[in-house]
Amino acid sequence: MPNNQENRGAAYAFFDCDASKEQIERAMPNVRYDARTPENLQLLLQEGVSGLRIDAKLTDLIECEKDYRIMSSERMGQETGFSALLTHGEEIRPLYRMKYAMVASYDGHSNEDTANELGDIVNDIHRKFGNDQDVFRGAVVYEKDGEYQFKE
Repeated sequence: MPNNQENRGAAYAFFDCDASKEQIERAMPNVRYDARTPENLQLLLQEGVSGLRIDAKLTDLIECEKDYRIMSSERMGQETGFSALLTHGEEIRPLYRMKYAMVASYDGHSNEDTANELGDIVNDIHRKFGNDQDVFRGAVVYEKDGEYQFKE
């Protein structure tokens, strides 16, 4: 019989949001309801990454500097192609400098399943606290076959 650790999915989100941690936490019951989050998906929200227990591979990944902006398909449809994104100016920085980190664990499910659920949560947080002109900044990552992947 596999131990619980092997049968528990894990995923991490690193994102920016103008709302305070307290505002996000107060909104979480509605966020979870709107995102149709399973009851046994456990979430931990914190400001920054200090205190996170992460391995060296994830540490290396979140220290990589790149542009982590994500545009919604609706917003991309309004833009004149990908080059329009660049006209907004590049924003290169590492994930560890995002305002928030959220850790998800999901008993009986894979890391990828957990990342999908976490992605829904973060998208709903963005919808609740952003506006139509906001571009989401952040990423959801999970481990697959010994390597960290970005949720698409």
